[in-house]
Amino acid sequence: MLMARYFIASLLIIIVSIAAGSDLRAGEPITSAKGKGIIAIYGGSARATSYYNIRGVLRRYDTLNTDFVVTTFGLWGNYGLTDDLQLDFDMPVNYCGISSEDRFPDRSIFQLAYIGVGGTYQITRGALNSSLSAMAKIPAGFHRGIYDDPEHPSFLSDGMFQVTTSLNLGFTYDKVWVKGSAAYNWRDEEPLDEILYALEVGLSKIEGTGIFVGCSGVVSTGDVTMPLRPFYAGASGDAVELGRYDGGTGRFSTIDRENFLAVNAGAYVDIFDQLVVSGKYTVRLLGTNSLALQGAYLGVGYKF
Repeated sequence: MLMARYFIASLLIIIVSIAAGSDLRAGEPITSAKGKGIIAIYGGSARATSYYNIRGVLRRYDTLNTDFVVTTFGLWGNYGLTDDLQLDFDMPVNYCGISSEDRFPDRSIFQLAYIGVGGTYQITRGALNSSLSAMAKIPAGFHRGIYDDPEHPSFLSDGMFQVTTSLNLGFTYDKVWVKGSAAYNWRDEEPLDEILYALEVGLSKIEGTGIFVGCSGVVSTGDVTMPLRPFYAGASGDAVELGRYDGGTGRFSTIDRENFLAVNAGAYVDIFDQLVVSGKYTVRLLGTNSLALQGAYLGVGYKF
């Protein structure tokens, strides 16, 4: 039951920055036993009609009902090479789109966010479970430079190479489980490195079911009030630029640095011993130079 609870917490742990491709899904406090593993499909959609500017103020994109939507589907799994070492895999696919009433044409991208390959090493088991994870994330494209990509002249980019290293902790007490992760995400090209964090508390009073709440977020390693350029007109710049509500030309760039805090709540149910379904809803409550995303996600996992 302990492994199942941690699996549930890992299956849908918050996607903290979908557009940037940063997440904490790879890390788990307990590794799979030798020859055992998990394979899961997950998906969901989040939208933002507002953003947090460099002053942390929540603002609409413009006065044209501009709307940003990102839909994600993916395949995630792990396999125990030994009782203390497991192989991790993650492959999310994103559809990102932005629309406006009449100022600029709709724009969209459908692409593989990255292919993630890594591993998790068990440090301790027992009263406190802990592990160390690392994952390399290979982007869909290989153009260097997120702001001058000829394939993405006005909307996002082809991503960047990343390496995420995380420390994962967890314990259970009676019918309650607690899990937390802290990670350093190294990012190539212009985007700055970032610190990722997540905390989750779950309750399982009936065998095979449970509910959980948590929070997660990102802290940039640089000054979020000084991005290389506004990701959208009005998001950063001088006082005049920060006061804009016209949306500019509708250019929407990859965010090179951001801070935010999100909260989430969800539930899971075991269909049978090997099959589990989990869902949750997440909302970003605070942020700086960040999207005000909120969305729902669902995952289905098979344990073998």
